[in-house]
Amino acid sequence: MSEKQILVLNTGSSSLKLGLFDWDGQNQLDSKETDWGKADQTVQTHAEALEQLASHIQAKNLAAIGHRVVHGGSKYTHAVQIDDSVKASIKELAQLAPLHNPIALEVIEAAQQKWSNVPQVAAFDTAFHSTLAPVNYLYALPYDWYKKWGVRRFGFHGLSHEYCAKRASELLQPQAPLKLVTCHLGNGCSLAAIADGQSVATTMGFTPLEGLMMGSRSGSVDPGLLLYLLEHNFISREALDDALNHASGLKGVSGVGSDMREIQTAMAQGNQQATLAFEMYVARVREHIGAMVAALAGLDVLVFAGGVGEHSAQVRTAVCQDLEWLGIKIDPTANTSAQPDIDIATSTSKVRVLVIHTREELMVARQTRQLLENK
Repeated sequence: MSEKQILVLNTGSSSLKLGLFDWDGQNQLDSKETDWGKADQTVQTHAEALEQLASHIQAKNLAAIGHRVVHGGSKYTHAVQIDDSVKASIKELAQLAPLHNPIALEVIEAAQQKWSNVPQVAAFDTAFHSTLAPVNYLYALPYDWYKKWGVRRFGFHGLSHEYCAKRASELLQPQAPLKLVTCHLGNGCSLAAIADGQSVATTMGFTPLEGLMMGSRSGSVDPGLLLYLLEHNFISREALDDALNHASGLKGVSGVGSDMREIQTAMAQGNQQATLAFEMYVARVREHIGAMVAALAGLDVLVFAGGVGEHSAQVRTAVCQDLEWLGIKIDPTANTSAQPDIDIATSTSKVRVLVIHTREELMVARQTRQLLENK
């Protein structure tokens, strides 16, 4: 009988990724993905995408299915086997992640129909940050808001941050626990301060809108400014929501687009707004790295991951050039030619600087196997 396999489903707003892994969670056997938001596709829903992609996956002994779910709230601090109560909770939490949880639930239900006898597991992006202390997850708001409505920092990109921390330890083989700042820089961006494998602080909060400037998301903004816009009827609540999530960040400032590659091309052509957007972006990353270092009271490793973190040497250079006070020195040649997973710091740098290809699907596969074996 062939070795047991784990299928991982990772949903995006208009995309779906499938990854097939061996039971040990070490080797990826196959992968398929589609994004009908960026290209002409025959599918229009996640359920249709699942049906189409699954027909091209060579799953011969499927033993489990793992799903990446963005928001698990305070309830889910680790992966769980999916049943009706779990699905109800994911649906309820959709009000906190309206762009993510509903589509994850759609794919879960489609997968249950297709593979009704295969156990299915939900792995949550918020779970890794469940180790935050109250001083770091509470907002300076009336405490009753937390008790009544659960208003607190959750943090996101947890699967990516956790993978990067584990991979950094594998690469560096440290003699003592590491203090890391992991930079997940993609269309969505967040940092995490990680001490001895546990999240200590992170930049995203109650929703994925807080923190860094992102591709089309604003990141942190003075709430008084938003109240001002609403009070004076300059903008409706719906239009404000759309602007903060879909028309801000790199896209809003540059007027060019949300893709860092577009920004860098426009910069090279002398576009001043694109240059301003780039400079704002890297400034926010540097500022928040400083905050993460303060939470850790030191730094051993800085990690760049995500589409921008992994592929943009220009961003890495700009972020690190004003961090020499931390003892960070990167090798220009190593940075320019970096192919993950690699250390781009100089031999004299007091802080190692790693470029890592994050593998969220692999983390889901490992958490799925661990949960089912423990049960």
